Amino acid sequence: MGSDSKKTNWFMRHKVLSAIGVLVIISAIASSSNSQTATKVSDASSNNQTTSTTKEQTVFKVGDVISFDSKKLTVTSAERNWNSGNEYIKPQSGNEFVKVQVAIENNSNNQISYNTFDWKMQDSQGVIKDISANTYMADGNLGSGNLAANGKVSGSLIFEVTNGDKGLVLQYNPSFWSDKKLEIQL
Repeated sequence: MGSDSKKTNWFMRHKVLSAIGVLVIISAIASSSNSQTATKVSDASSNNQTTSTTKEQTVFKVGDVISFDSKKLTVTSAERNWNSGNEYIKPQSGNEFVKVQVAIENNSNNQISYNTFDWKMQDSQGVIKDISANTYMADGNLGSGNLAANGKVSGSLIFEVTNGDKGLVLQYNPSFWSDKKLEIQL
């Protein structure tokens, strides 16, 4: 009787693992087929034209309105040496806080999610950091949630960086399944 169980193939003996593997492969294929090309729609300071460029961009600047993955993203401002006004929320010696204001608009007919942790800061040395844990709960923080079709949200992201670093780049990567990201030079 033991020889019959050895004749069954691995996939039949490990149905749960097989099912998980198939789901992972399907998810990877589906996410890679999503069009995530980014284009600059217009400058926020221009006369609100909505003509898009034809070439794909991945590097932008503050004020650019970016069309990406059924969203419009805008980094509206970046404030260096941001002061929390709280004596307990201060950057480490030799560092400063940079407060970045972002706006997200859902351009799809479906609900989408947004999350503070989709954003990271790269310094001039190539170090990539998450938002500052000390400031995560600051007033006006972007936070996380969902946007209905045509929904809009804005909020701030606060990062702790080396004081005076001139090579800061904000990164946006909303997908675990893709390495596609946007970079906004500050």
